[in-house]
Amino acid sequence: MPRLVGIDLGGTSIRAALATGPTTYAERVVRRRTPAAAGPEAVISACAAAARDAAGGTPDGIAIGIPGPVDPESGVVFAAPHLPGFESLPAREMLSAAAGCPVAIHNDSNLAGYAEWVAGMGRGTRTFVFVIIGTGIGGAVIIDGTLLVGTASTAAEVGHVPCNTDGPLCGQGHPGCLEGIASGTGIARAAAAALAAGEESQLRGITPLDASAIAAAARAGDPLARRVFADAARALGRSFGALVNIFGPDAIAVGGGVGSQVDLLEAPIRAAMAEIAFDAPLRRCRVGQAELGSDAGLVGAVAWAGRTFLRD
Repeated sequence: MPRLVGIDLGGTSIRAALATGPTTYAERVVRRRTPAAAGPEAVISACAAAARDAAGGTPDGIAIGIPGPVDPESGVVFAAPHLPGFESLPAREMLSAAAGCPVAIHNDSNLAGYAEWVAGMGRGTRTFVFVIIGTGIGGAVIIDGTLLVGTASTAAEVGHVPCNTDGPLCGQGHPGCLEGIASGTGIARAAAAALAAGEESQLRGITPLDASAIAAAARAGDPLARRVFADAARALGRSFGALVNIFGPDAIAVGGGVGSQVDLLEAPIRAAMAEIAFDAPLRRCRVGQAELGSDAGLVGAVAWAGRTFLRD
């Protein structure tokens, strides 16, 4: 088998692994700190070094997931918010030159969604939606085995559907996006605003005031925390209902740190979906937690390497 490497590139860390099968990789995973502050060349060089280390030499091919809008066809990264300088960057060309082998690039959320389709909750589905909820909200849509990328290769940005014209800003500075309300950042912001307004809560004085702390308080019965999560879940559910109407998916998988809070989210998401979605497709759509967890990005990169370089 050719030495194919999958890379999961994040704002703080790089993970690389040698493919051992269509969705599996070697037990040894190479980890590197992402030298984001040093600029794109340093990041690309670190990715190339990690790939060579994982392959035990020059790989035969690399697939990499990059956080931000990318064009898989041209190999250009339009922008990566957590990677300074990754703007209109010919990342595929640069990594190919640095690693000495062909490279395929894709958005990291898309590859995580592809992983869930081939090896997780989406197995056996024809139309599948993946939503990852963490600091921000990303997503992927897969139809008949094809990742939906759109004409500008920025499709399936689930976090940037409008929810409330008066809502808080998302990570891109747009008011009223789902991401501004239901992401980990949005949940923490809403709780902080309520505390600043004088609302009583066991969250007062907790540092850091993040989604995990708020989820724990919600489970303990704290009214503010429960309301904040309920608001986030309703926004997610109404957005999911719209996705049901548009795509008619067999399943919607929810991943990410916030997405793992299934006990707080699943029932209100389902209830809110019914406010928007047509009844027939809603009954046929499974909604639940993604199965691969933090492994999805690397599984997706490995699977995409095989799909790209083993087509024959």
